[in-house]
Amino acid sequence: MIIRRRVFRAVLFDMDGVVTDTRHTHRAAWGRLFHELSAHGDVGDVEPDDEDYREFIDGKERQKGLRSYLESRKIELPLGHPDDPPDATTVNNLLERKNRFFLAELEREGVGVIVPTVRWIQQLRAAGVLTAVVSASRNARRVLEIACVSDYFDIRLDGADIALLGLDGKPDPDTYLETARRLSIPPAECVVVEDSIAGIRAARSGGFGLRIGLGPSENLESLTENGADLAVTAIGEVNFHFVTATTREGDNHDPGCRLCISGNEPNSTLEYRGIDPSATGLRETMSTVGNGYFATRGALSESHDDGLHYPGTYVAGCYNRLTSDVDGHVREDESVVNLPDWTTFTVTGPDGELLQSPSALVTHHHEAVDLEHGICSRESVFRDTRGRVTRIRQRRIVSMDDPHVAAITMTVAAENWDGSIDIASGITTDVVNNNVPDYSKLAKKHLEVLALDTVGDQCISATVQTTSSHTRITQAERLRLTDVDGSTTQHNRRVNTDHTGIVQVIRCRITVAKPVTVEKTSALFTSRDKSTLDPKSAAWQRVQEAENHGALFRRHCAAWDWLWNQFAITLATEDSTALATNVLLLHVLQTLSTHTTDLDVGVPARGLHGEAYRGHVFWDELFVVPILTRRLPELTSSLLLYRCRRLARARRNARRLNLHGALFPWQSGSDGREETPPFLFNPRSAHWMPDHSRRQYHVNLAIAHNVWRYWQTTTDLEFLGNHGVDLLIENARFWMAKSEYDASSDRYDIRGVMGPDEFHDGYPDRPGTGIDNNAYVNVMTEWSLIRAVEAVRVLRNDNRCFPGRLDVTDEELVSWDRLSRRLRLTFLDNGLISQFEGFGALTELDWADYRSRYGDIGRLDLILEAEGDSPIHYKASKQADILMLLYVFTAEELTELITRLGYEFDPSVIPEMIDYYLERTTHGSTLSRISHTWVLVRGNRSQSWAMLRDALAADLSDARSGSTREGIHLGAMAGAIDILERCYTGLDFRDDILWLHPQLPLELRELAFTIYYRGHRLRIQCTHSAVTVTSETKDVPPITLSIHDTSYTFTAGSSVTVESEQPGSPNS
Repeated sequence: MIIRRRVFRAVLFDMDGVVTDTRHTHRAAWGRLFHELSAHGDVGDVEPDDEDYREFIDGKERQKGLRSYLESRKIELPLGHPDDPPDATTVNNLLERKNRFFLAELEREGVGVIVPTVRWIQQLRAAGVLTAVVSASRNARRVLEIACVSDYFDIRLDGADIALLGLDGKPDPDTYLETARRLSIPPAECVVVEDSIAGIRAARSGGFGLRIGLGPSENLESLTENGADLAVTAIGEVNFHFVTATTREGDNHDPGCRLCISGNEPNSTLEYRGIDPSATGLRETMSTVGNGYFATRGALSESHDDGLHYPGTYVAGCYNRLTSDVDGHVREDESVVNLPDWTTFTVTGPDGELLQSPSALVTHHHEAVDLEHGICSRESVFRDTRGRVTRIRQRRIVSMDDPHVAAITMTVAAENWDGSIDIASGITTDVVNNNVPDYSKLAKKHLEVLALDTVGDQCISATVQTTSSHTRITQAERLRLTDVDGSTTQHNRRVNTDHTGIVQVIRCRITVAKPVTVEKTSALFTSRDKSTLDPKSAAWQRVQEAENHGALFRRHCAAWDWLWNQFAITLATEDSTALATNVLLLHVLQTLSTHTTDLDVGVPARGLHGEAYRGHVFWDELFVVPILTRRLPELTSSLLLYRCRRLARARRNARRLNLHGALFPWQSGSDGREETPPFLFNPRSAHWMPDHSRRQYHVNLAIAHNVWRYWQTTTDLEFLGNHGVDLLIENARFWMAKSEYDASSDRYDIRGVMGPDEFHDGYPDRPGTGIDNNAYVNVMTEWSLIRAVEAVRVLRNDNRCFPGRLDVTDEELVSWDRLSRRLRLTFLDNGLISQFEGFGALTELDWADYRSRYGDIGRLDLILEAEGDSPIHYKASKQADILMLLYVFTAEELTELITRLGYEFDPSVIPEMIDYYLERTTHGSTLSRISHTWVLVRGNRSQSWAMLRDALAADLSDARSGSTREGIHLGAMAGAIDILERCYTGLDFRDDILWLHPQLPLELRELAFTIYYRGHRLRIQCTHSAVTVTSETKDVPPITLSIHDTSYTFTAGSSVTVESEQPGSPNS
């Protein structure tokens, strides 16, 4: 079952007031008890009003409810004893009397049911969704029997079970957690339906995936305030989709389907067969087509934002800012904007019935992404309610040849009928940002419609504007009915406009012998585009002048052929690793391509594939830029210029902290201001948690790292002198100002920061103030200071560098060098480097307990906060950021850096350090998967293959429990490619040498790829027995290679082959 784009496998129901209508019976029994108690006179008037009943009694285990109500009246009663007389005023006696009143009323009046809920349960069970009932009542079994719904539940947990197991009742989560355990389904994959505040609180603190509050309209607000994701008066108001046998039909082989019989190369095609609602969001993301300027999700053309499907189109760098009032917190957020949907297509039969209607049976459905050419194809066969069988074929591209153009070719074939059809193609403008359920409370409407226009006899357009950034966007489309030879044919056409957008409809006749083909060509321009004064005029001109689809697709494929010539990786394996590698490369290039070089954009953490992280730029460039620098160095320089253009803002950010230099924001968008929100909503507790991640100043270090690696790869002195050195200098000045000198130890401390491990934003006695002497930050700072000094010296030695350009004094260089030698590292009692100062003094977490209770503890911070605790108390990391040092540096480099700081370091302890920190890591970050896999791969390549395959397939398999539907994980994708290329070959660029030390695992017989290094186009080919490096370039200066620690002077056009060690040998 799918609700709000998430898949759930079980639904847990409260009983009273949700399934059965016994609340009045319970209310009457409690009322009679309290009336008699008040009349007795021992405790005074204790008759509760409706508000008291709802707050203290309703939904709770009865003893807890009674006690909480009496305590609210400051009344204390003894628990009682079985030998007490029947009229004794004790808790046990009162509960026994209440139960007698209830059973008498039950037998006399019977039990009613909540009809919409029962109907929903019937649907759930028919669809194979597990159901359970959870009640504090000891009479639950009898109540369900009288109501004739006992057989509607796989599990019943009631008051008798609660007493037997010693479970705490609601609002504690024990009862729901025990039920989920009995169903063998994680809480995150369960829905809870409750009508009481106590029950909603229990489901919230238990981490259940969706909480539905049910009740009269006057109760809905309080249910929402206490943690209900949805609050409705009847369960039928919930928008949901079922995964049933019927909806999964269409996954058969169809000899009439061109995709089924195409014989595509298995490693160059990503295929999906059948309609699978549970995977719809994943498929839409992984079928996205893009060109680095804009991208469109792979939603079906007949779909819309309905809670299951989500069409989305995003232009790189197109942001808008909105203000939201969320639970009394006013916040401003800048988000990438979901633009009007240009893909809309519907086909209507002669009787006005949609041929792709939801009521039609899908007898075949096949989607395929041509990975070599970025073409998304689909073929579907529909049988409508009249028995008509219709086949629809589509091919969709976002042109890699012309960044402003996209196209869909659609063929409609009637397989057993003749008649007229209406083909409607349009631009849907009533779109909002609605891709991420966690942002559901934020303002969503980023666009206002300026104009809907008709252009000539084939074209329409829609012009919109973002509400605060005032970016104008025009999408124009041309629709042509074509003949078999591609020529345009005449047809009847009409144009409709309304609040949803603009549509043009063509009417034509279709027969079994003659299918109909239409070509939809779209052009998209914004007012941010270079050399574009008016996006409407530009879009009109481009779409009207566009070639037919035969030529347009050929040019698009040729552009992709050129890209693959730079990026293709040859893998000889027996598994699907080559396919996964090609999928990842496709999506990296659809996000960042040659067209990106003309844009002022950074590296979006979730690609152009969805709205997660609101499209912001983080530190993912550390993982992404390396594979780009080796192929498209001009693209890397463009991405670094995004940072350079925001250097003035970064300087202001540093000044706000009373520091020199520049500080780049943790989350960046359009203009370089800090976009990290100050609060994070915890759905487990319904609390707003302070978000201190803006203290992750190490984003500066990622930028500096990429500047220097770019220089080492390209020796681009012009970029280093005009741009790169500024980033290195201002980074050095920032860390110089941030450090504090301790004369007693002659060491410098860096305090009040966060590392990549986001769990520790402070210490138990000072949360939120940052941590001190983080090992990753300090060692990376050391390295960046060395590089800043070196860059200044390189430029001072070059005659082209204007003497006053650098504005760096010799005193600064000396101070940076000294700081780089005296930064403090701290050590654990076992001699290992401490992740940060004080890590060893923290408490050990009971990992087994938390894993047994919660299953996935990746977001341990949210779990602990819901328990009133925090990870700052524990030796527990979201990702072990000290191990990031082994991602950035080789073991040899890291040893040199630590030794340079004046500490003794034996690299043989690295395996012990890896084990120590991995055992204390929740792996709650997709990037942690990459850095940890990298470390383990380099440590033991013979056992690394399965680990690498997991990293490569993370988004393909949606390993992060549904998050891929909100966008790819770009850093993880590129990082997995980097593991393949650098770890298994030992590829590195340092000290003006290209280093190679290949050692392939047994499963990988051959690995080959092409890179650019200092003017050389190098083909690197590795097997188990040898490595061959060939220069495919002429007339460039020689370079130095080191292969298996033997140096070679390598000239243009030459080739060298060196024997390799045995496969699978460990190499650090």
